[in-house]
Amino acid sequence: MSLDYINKLDLDYICRAMCSELYPLPQWQWQSVKICEKLYKRFLYLLVKYRGKKSLVPTKEIDEFWHNHILYTKRYMADCQALVGGYIHHHPADPEHDDLDALANAFEVTQELYLKEFGEPLQVLLRDGLEEVA
Repeated sequence: MSLDYINKLDLDYICRAMCSELYPLPQWQWQSVKICEKLYKRFLYLLVKYRGKKSLVPTKEIDEFWHNHILYTKRYMADCQALVGGYIHHHPADPEHDDLDALANAFEVTQELYLKEFGEPLQVLLRDGLEEVA
């Protein structure tokens, strides 16, 4: 599956929801949520490309966007079907039961693959701008 296909996914409905006054978490600004959408699509590309080969961990902001995608179950299922022929499962971190070192290592792998695939470091999206992951 190409990055072009993923970039063409229309996820504006998620962006609008995250910018809505009805959003249950702190409301996003349009410019910030569109950056988050781009980061999520890139993460989704990594998930598809390295599916079954690497464990990947998103940033908190990418994870929040992913959760919102999953909430639109029919669209999420259709997108997953088009991307991989089935459901892309989300495994939330469980600090009480997960190996935190393994999660940290998987996040390092995610950062390395992001740099390799996109030629720039993975960034953390703050509500007021971007910051490189340290």
